[in-house]
Amino acid sequence: MPLLLLKKKEEILGEYVLKRKDKVFIGSKKTNDIVINDPLVSDSHCTLLLKNNKYYIKDHNTISGVKINGKTVLEQELSNGDSITVGSYILEYWQKNSTPENRYYLLGIYGKFEGKKYFVKDVETFIGRDIFTPKGIENDIVLFNDNTVSKGHAIISFKDGKFFVEDTGSTGGVAVNGLKIGQFESFSIQSGDEISIGRSIFRFANSTNEDYSFPSKQHMFLLRFIKPLSISLTILVTILSLCFAFVSHQKLSIMNSYDEKLTLELNTTFKKDILLKYLEDYRKTSTPVVGDILNNGNNALVSLTGSGFLYCWDLKTGKELWNRLEVLNLDIASPMIADVNNDGVKDIIVLSATSMLYIYDGQTGSLIRKEVIGGDIAGLTPLVADLTGNGKMDIVVCSQDGAVNFLYNVGYEKEYEKVTEYVDGPLYATPVLCNRKKDTALVVVANSKGKIYFINGKSREKKMLDLLEKTGKEHFIVEAPAVGDITKNGRADIVVQTNYPQYVTAIDVNNLNVLWSFLVEPTPPLDLQYTASPLIADGNVFVVSANGTVYNLKGKTTYSSGELLSKLDIPNAKRIISSPSKYDFDKDGHDEFVIGTEDGRIIVIKNNIRRQELEILAEIKASNVPITSAPLIADAFGSGKLNIIFANATNALQVINTNSKVIKNFCPWPMYLGNAAHTSQGTPQFKIKYYLIFYSSTLVFVCFVFFKIFISVRRKFKRLKVRFL
Repeated sequence: MPLLLLKKKEEILGEYVLKRKDKVFIGSKKTNDIVINDPLVSDSHCTLLLKNNKYYIKDHNTISGVKINGKTVLEQELSNGDSITVGSYILEYWQKNSTPENRYYLLGIYGKFEGKKYFVKDVETFIGRDIFTPKGIENDIVLFNDNTVSKGHAIISFKDGKFFVEDTGSTGGVAVNGLKIGQFESFSIQSGDEISIGRSIFRFANSTNEDYSFPSKQHMFLLRFIKPLSISLTILVTILSLCFAFVSHQKLSIMNSYDEKLTLELNTTFKKDILLKYLEDYRKTSTPVVGDILNNGNNALVSLTGSGFLYCWDLKTGKELWNRLEVLNLDIASPMIADVNNDGVKDIIVLSATSMLYIYDGQTGSLIRKEVIGGDIAGLTPLVADLTGNGKMDIVVCSQDGAVNFLYNVGYEKEYEKVTEYVDGPLYATPVLCNRKKDTALVVVANSKGKIYFINGKSREKKMLDLLEKTGKEHFIVEAPAVGDITKNGRADIVVQTNYPQYVTAIDVNNLNVLWSFLVEPTPPLDLQYTASPLIADGNVFVVSANGTVYNLKGKTTYSSGELLSKLDIPNAKRIISSPSKYDFDKDGHDEFVIGTEDGRIIVIKNNIRRQELEILAEIKASNVPITSAPLIADAFGSGKLNIIFANATNALQVINTNSKVIKNFCPWPMYLGNAAHTSQGTPQFKIKYYLIFYSSTLVFVCFVFFKIFISVRRKFKRLKVRFL
C-alpha cells in the first residue's frame, strides 16, 4: 500500500497509508484528511488524487504553491520517493512495499521527546536546540525548548558503512548506552543503541525494528532498575491488595454470619467471687471493664469492688495480671481504661471514697498519677476523652456538691492542669460527652433537680437548660444521659431518664430546647435509688423502666409528650437498675439490647423494625441474686464468639457464652456506657474498619491496574500513529 510520510525537517510527524480514499485533502483546516498547521498552508491547500491506480498531487492555486523535488507544480503524477513540499513541511511518497528497509531513525524513549521519531540521513544529521548551530549550520533534528540541549549538540554521520555519533562541544554531553563520550569525540553506534542527549534518551533503530520500550542500557540506577522495580512493585501491590481484600472479606463474612437462633450458656469455668455484701439494701454496682491491657492480643478484665480493691485478670488464663490494689470505693463508680500518656499501653482510671483519683499502668499496676479531687466523688464514673483536640487525654470528675473538675493532659506532668467549675448540686448522674463536628465537644452534666449543664470542654463556657422550667415537670435525675442523633440532622441530642416519677425527656443540644417528654407508667417503687440509663439506637430511644417494662420511643416526633412505638413487659423482672448495653447480635443492621434483671436473668431484646415491636431474642437464668452492673459485650476469651459479662449484688463476676460470631477479641461494649467518653456508642465497629480495608484494598488494586494501563497506553499514544486514508 502507498505511504505518505509527513515531516518537518527530519522529524516524522505522521504516517499515512493510502488505502481507502480516491481523494485525500491536505490543508490547515481541521476538516482535511491531512492537517498541516502552518501559516504558509491554506485551508484547502492541495489534493492527492487516485487515477487509474496512480496518484497525482493537485495544487488549489495557493500562494505558496506545491513543490515536488524542489520544483513548483500545479498537478503531477507521483513517483516512488518523491518529496512534496507544502509550506514548511514535506510529504514523502512511497509506493507499495517500496519503503527503504535500510532507513535509520532516532526514537524518543525517555524524557521530553518520548514517542518522537526522527529520520537519520545517510550523510550527516545535525542535532541541536535551535534551527541553526552557533556556526550557522542548519540543524536537521531540532529539540526545541530544552535547555539541557545545546544549540549545536551532536552530529550523527555515516562513514565506511557505519554510523557514528559525535559530541560537537555540547554543555550537557552525549552518552551512548550510559557511557559518556568526550567533547568533539565520535563513537560508533548500531541499531538498538541508546543515545542520551541532554536529559532525553533516544534509541537508534532500523526501520525493521522500531522499538519504543523503556531504556534498558543506562548506567543510572533509577533508569537501569526502574523496569524491574516497576514489575516488582506491581506484583507486590497486587499481592498485598488482594491479601488485604481477602482477609477483610473473611472478617466481614465472620461479622455478618448469623446462626438461626441466638443461644446463651453460662460459663462455669470463669467465675470470680469477691467479698459478699448484705442483700437487704443492695444498689447498682461498679461495671467491670474488658480490654487488651497488655497489648498481646488477649483481653483482660478489670474490676473495682465494694470491698475496696482493684483487680485485673487475664481472661484467657483466669490469673491475676498483678496483685490487687487497694482503692477505697463504694462499688458504684466504674473504672475506665484509656491510654492517657500515649505510650501504647492502656491505663486504668478509678475514683475512691476518699476523694482521690488514681491512674494505674495497665501492664504493671504501677501508679501513674494520684490526685486529690475533693468532695463526694465515689458515685460518679469519670469521663475520659480528648476535650481540647490536642491528642492528649483529659478527665472530668464530678462531685455530688456540684464541682466539675477538668483535669487536662493528665498523662503529662509538665502540661497537667486542673480547673474546677461549679454547677448547682447535688450531682448523682455520671457526666457524658456530646461531640460536635465543627466545634469543641461539650461535657454534659445533669443535676438531681433537672438542670442540664453544657460545658465547653476547652473554654469551659457553660450553658444551662432547666427541665422544670421548660416542661413544668420535676426531673430527679440520678443516671447518665444517653447521647445520639434522634432528630436525624447529623447532630447529637441528649435523652435523660428521671427516677421518680419516671420521665424520659429528649433535648436538642444545638438549640437548647426540649423536644419531647414522655411519662413512663406504671409508677416505679418509692424506695428506688437508681435507674438505668436510656440508650439511643436507630434514631429511637430504648428505655428500661425500674418496674420491669421496656419501652421503645420514637426519637423524631411532633408530639411534645413523646411517642411510644412499642413496649415489652418482662415477667418477674421486678426492679431493673442495671444500665443496658447494645450490639447487633443477629446481624440485621439493627442493635439488640442486653439487660440484667433483679431475679438474675440476662435478657437480649430485639427491636423488630418490620413489626414495630420489642421481643425477647434470648434469655438465661445467670445468677441467684440481682444483677446490678451494666452487662458487657466482648469476645472475652479470643474464641471468635461474643460473651456477656456482668457483676451481681454479691460482687460475683460471671460470663455467659453466646454463639454470635465475631472477630477474635472484638469488644463492642467493653465498659460502662460503652466507652470512656460515655457517648453510649461502644468501641468503633470492626465491621466498618474491615469494610474500609476491603473497599480501599480493592480500590488500590483497581486504581493501580488502571494506572499501569494508563502509563502503558500513554506511552503508546505518544508514539507516532499510522493512519489509514
